[in-house]
Amino acid sequence: MKNFKENENFSVVTAILPRQSVSPVLDEILNFGAPHVITVDARGSLIKEKWYQFFLPTLSPEQEILHFLVPNSEADSLMEQIAMTGNLSSFGSGSIFVTECLHMLAADDFPLWELGKYRYKSDSFDIRFKNDLVALFHIADKDESSSILRAAIKAGSQGPTVSYIQGYGLRDRLGLLRITKQHEKELIAVIVDPYDAQAVFEAMAKAGRVDQPGRGLLYQVPISRGLINLASVFNSAKHSASIQQIVRAIDQMNGDTQWRANPLIVHDSNSNEFKNSSKSETRDSIVINVLCHRKDTETVVHKAMNFGVSGASIQNWRFTESNCQITKGGRRVNREFGCILFITNKEKVDGLIRFIQISVKELDLKECCIFSYKASMAKTFLGKKKAQS
Repeated sequence: MKNFKENENFSVVTAILPRQSVSPVLDEILNFGAPHVITVDARGSLIKEKWYQFFLPTLSPEQEILHFLVPNSEADSLMEQIAMTGNLSSFGSGSIFVTECLHMLAADDFPLWELGKYRYKSDSFDIRFKNDLVALFHIADKDESSSILRAAIKAGSQGPTVSYIQGYGLRDRLGLLRITKQHEKELIAVIVDPYDAQAVFEAMAKAGRVDQPGRGLLYQVPISRGLINLASVFNSAKHSASIQQIVRAIDQMNGDTQWRANPLIVHDSNSNEFKNSSKSETRDSIVINVLCHRKDTETVVHKAMNFGVSGASIQNWRFTESNCQITKGGRRVNREFGCILFITNKEKVDGLIRFIQISVKELDLKECCIFSYKASMAKTFLGKKKAQS
């Protein structure tokens, strides 16, 4: 029987990079002893600068998302190496952030990051990570993404990152009618300062109509520290600095973002423009992630839905190990994994994790890992009874 080991003091380090920056970053990290890298295809979001261009299709520069499950003691060194190699201090070069795990359970055969094998040490560190950032994640239908991206940028976010995801839940309970609702979804991610979090959250919720049935899910995750440098506006003219760079520079000089709230500096007559109903919001939920071979993901999802989970999402992850095979063309050979995402309340977390562990053992699935983190706020359609309670 497969056993799971509880591992304390682990975090998820996530980097969002332009496609052209990924290869040198991966080579550098793996050469310094990182055991593996997990990558996901993604795209950025840029709107045109002129008001009359706002309604044109967004530009979508190619990006990749890198995930690392690391011991807390090595997270800062890893973030520093990625930031230095990817030149993340430059505007538009990418973002990196770390999320502390509440649970980290790895099966005996899962290739967990071992403490001490990663050798990167820095002699000098000139990149300052910001504390207490907020990540917003929106699971939405593909045809809804464009309006959500624009709403997020208009409300103050930097360029959102979009990746493909499969959604399970309402569709799978519709019987023959499920053919009218597809699994294909998109995961929209934005990282914002705490000052901007509420406005961006409400703007995305309203644009995505998440308080209506079948309209997806929006949730907010606290980020302990990170660096945001993603562009959101395509500027065809040459200026010495963009408005985002100016705002960022003032934030750094003041040491915080509170100056933005000063009514003597700016009065926003449209501050309630994105105000939305809080009836469908839940607070202090938990995000549970199950990492396993891609071919096993749907089996785990259907098991969990039999347990009583209302919905789940699956994202394809490429698992690249330091000792992986390399082709004649110099490309690293990836292994295909999938990450299953559930959101539940605190009372159900322990029961769901135990059920997943039992299911993995019964099905004899290989190389599985379970990790979780806090979602400080989530919004979706709850139904009349749940909304009233």
